[in-house]
Amino acid sequence: MGGDHEGGGWPMGKLFGTFGVRGVVGKEITPEFCLKMGMSFGSFLGCGKKVVIGSDTRVSGEMVKNAVVSGLMSTGVDVIDIGVAPTPVVQFATRHLGADGGVVVTASHNPPEYNGIKLLEASGMGLTRENEEKVENNYFENRFSLVGWDRVGCLSQRSVLPTYVARVKEHLDVEKIRERQPFVVVDPGNGTGSHILPQILREVGCRVMTINAQPDGFFPGRPSEPTPQNLVNLCRIVSEVGADLGVALDGDADRAVAIDENGSYVQGDRTFGLIVDHLLGQLGGGVVVTTVATSHIIDEIALRHGGRVIKTAVGDLVVSRKLVEVGGVVGGEENGGVIFPSLVLGRDGVLTAAKLVEILSVRGKSFSRVVGELPRTYQFKEKIFCPEEKKGEVMRFVSDKANSFGELVTIDGVKVLKGEWEWYIIRASGTEPIIRCFSEAKSEKRARELLEEGVSLVKSVLESL
Repeated sequence: MGGDHEGGGWPMGKLFGTFGVRGVVGKEITPEFCLKMGMSFGSFLGCGKKVVIGSDTRVSGEMVKNAVVSGLMSTGVDVIDIGVAPTPVVQFATRHLGADGGVVVTASHNPPEYNGIKLLEASGMGLTRENEEKVENNYFENRFSLVGWDRVGCLSQRSVLPTYVARVKEHLDVEKIRERQPFVVVDPGNGTGSHILPQILREVGCRVMTINAQPDGFFPGRPSEPTPQNLVNLCRIVSEVGADLGVALDGDADRAVAIDENGSYVQGDRTFGLIVDHLLGQLGGGVVVTTVATSHIIDEIALRHGGRVIKTAVGDLVVSRKLVEVGGVVGGEENGGVIFPSLVLGRDGVLTAAKLVEILSVRGKSFSRVVGELPRTYQFKEKIFCPEEKKGEVMRFVSDKANSFGELVTIDGVKVLKGEWEWYIIRASGTEPIIRCFSEAKSEKRARELLEEGVSLVKSVLESL
């Protein structure tokens, strides 16, 4: 991610990915870089403003956070430190405490050597691209509005977790959950959800068993990303102990995935589909916002309830903004990230997991049966390594060549439509040196064929460069 450029290993003029900045600690994420980011954001906000900051469980979290705090205070910004907290809690606190902005120190699901910085506006959403560019300009041009000794910002600590927990419970049918008393195995992956999700589930009447629930920035229990490969142990345990459901979070708890009672991993599109079905059924319709990379089952479910779906580019920031713009009731992505705008304008893995428990309790069936009632499709995903500096060129060639393969949708990356239920999408990751390819079809064989077509296209382009 970047070479030996002026400004701490970052390409000139470009810091932010899909949402925030991520890099390897000691390489891109240095104390100097973090200090300058704090000064850049503080100079953008202005003296006298107030910022909430929180971090995930990574070993480097305190180093990064303290450097950012110093930069903010040097520009006259007051800082409220809420400590180690899930990303959705920092977003909630920014709006709840009436701050002018927020900072989340996290690298989400990346390996432990990574860390990152997400900048928030007063609503708790990430900055607009226009405002990101203003912060970037401050950074690269060393344009800092430092203040004198008598105007340096103040630092205070505050816990918002009890308030957030109370608000989450307001969004749940606690009576139904207490009637069912489901047995749930929780795997927070040693991340920020380690205490808060088990606490909430116990308080609403669940029987809870935890694994990997001690916060630890080395992520000793499993890699932070809740993929099927990383959740083999959770799948086995759910089946062996006779649990009704398993839920797993990523490192900063903004995403949740589910394991059914048989120990089978449930794709994020399908858990999102359950939530859309549940909420639109309760409300009698509404607008759902999702990305071009999400399963078409969302469209079918929304249609059932007289709702409609709006598609956006990938990224919870894009989805959140569109939700606000259109007054949507729920938003989400294919990776298990669901947005409940009534609570947080960003993905919330804690509320997502709790909502899945509620759905299980309300339906009164096994989780596998509830999931089985959704429209049936097959999806496959693959990552192809691609150097950062080649991503743009690769995607341009992919777009040119894909024209002959089917109808194209270019909201984000290149989506090739073969029919209503047959498609694949190729897009460059905004956070990692990879190109992603997803496919979907009504048959497993056809979905694999589509994935292979997309992956082969990317690889042929890479080989030609």
